[in-house]
Amino acid sequence: MKKIIFLLIVTISLTGCFWNDDEDVIEKSAIITQTPTNLGALNTKYDDYNSNWEPDGERGGWIIFSSNRNSQGENFDLVYANLYYIEDSTSGNLTCEVLNFDLPYDFEVAIRNINSDKNEFGPYFTATGGNLIFMYSTENSSSYDIQFMDMTGWYYEQGENYDSIPKSIPKINEYADDLYPTLTADKKNLIFCSNKNDGVFNIFNASFNSVITSEALVSGDIDSITKIETLSSTGDDKCPFIGEDNMMVFASNREGGYGGYDLWYSFYINGAWTEPENFGSEINSSKDEFRPITFDVLGHNLMIFSSNRSGGKGGFDLYAVEYETY
Repeated sequence: MKKIIFLLIVTISLTGCFWNDDEDVIEKSAIITQTPTNLGALNTKYDDYNSNWEPDGERGGWIIFSSNRNSQGENFDLVYANLYYIEDSTSGNLTCEVLNFDLPYDFEVAIRNINSDKNEFGPYFTATGGNLIFMYSTENSSSYDIQFMDMTGWYYEQGENYDSIPKSIPKINEYADDLYPTLTADKKNLIFCSNKNDGVFNIFNASFNSVITSEALVSGDIDSITKIETLSSTGDDKCPFIGEDNMMVFASNREGGYGGYDLWYSFYINGAWTEPENFGSEINSSKDEFRPITFDVLGHNLMIFSSNRSGGKGGFDLYAVEYETY
């Protein structure tokens, strides 16, 4: 267990500590409160969504997300930026700065290898079973598949002698659209959404026979794939993400929302997911809220999500909010 925790700590710290000298700051975004804040310089007039946050130290990190900016509204690529958080000593509120840093060269090359003339959605980093895994979904000729790249060798070899060819996961990608992978806290279950059964998107659990490793993903060492009935509805349930405290957040257009897709959450307690709760009208709107991710910064529970609500730069924009659950 100590080895796994150590690997998690070192692998997500890809380039050391972040600095925030004035010349590095592109834009200071608005203060993050319990009211969603548009993340300013991250967004364009095109669609910017489907993010994943990878911390690099206590205050900063990388955000990798999908955007159709490069193609001017056509297909979605994975793009990235750097964020740095500052806590106001008086109010305790956080301010998010967008920094002018580049990804390490070899990882930047990997992102370029992943991007195609199709759509790439739902990036997801995880350390599991001694491996650093980068997952995402890509569009092929007939459907969306979940693919992954083992970045372990890249981290330890600094870009040399690692396999930069993305790989598909057997059994999961057998038919229909499969997207938005995320792992449970024990690293034995891969949660994703798919329209494989009912023509609508539901949330599924792929239970592996052991802790998930790169080898287990390649071989498809899966005991069972089942729909999580508690989390699935007659609507579309999409974009699951498991963060701290075994809490899952996801997007759904099920009944009981405020219009379009809303953000919902559920906890894994005593071997089962609790009945989903809506984040409420303070976070959700009459428009679409999509692909939520949660993480902790300096003791603050933050969520980044995308929305096409009014007041943005156009299309879907990325927003941040400090949240509470009850």
